[in-house]
Amino acid sequence: MITTPSQHAALIASALADVIRSGAKQHPDRGALERIAELLDTVVIAFVDAEPDAVSAPADAVLTLQDAEVLAARSPGAGLPLGFTAAVLAPVTGHAPELPAPAGAASPQLAEQDARLRARLALVEEWLLDTQHPDMVPAYASVSLTLRTKLAHIAAAVAVGSRA
Repeated sequence: MITTPSQHAALIASALADVIRSGAKQHPDRGALERIAELLDTVVIAFVDAEPDAVSAPADAVLTLQDAEVLAARSPGAGLPLGFTAAVLAPVTGHAPELPAPAGAASPQLAEQDARLRARLALVEEWLLDTQHPDMVPAYASVSLTLRTKLAHIAAAVAVGSRA
């Protein structure tokens, strides 16, 4: 049973680190992915060390999450989408993670796919934040990351299509 928001945030960060680390094994940008996983491990430690009744996220956890996002943005070959850490702070802040902006796809097929994926992401992240079972966090975190990555691919395809 998850007992505190900090514990929940730590579980999400740990699950993301594990997913990223497992994907790094055969990835060409392995170094960046492993460094991002290490940063997420640091976030886990910050939340574990936090006061149990804290009403905000530890500053070092917030800064380390920002570092992970920056490293991912500077390593596009790593394949991590902008906002991949969005769910980590949600248990502590009480605010659902922000969904990626709609892609604004010109094609009806891409627009429909974008809408379906956004709806699934909202649902999965709601489950991730509502679960009280630690065993469910890794699966929800993995699906959240997968859906965010798919949405980023659609947005990139739309951007390329609009330049053509």
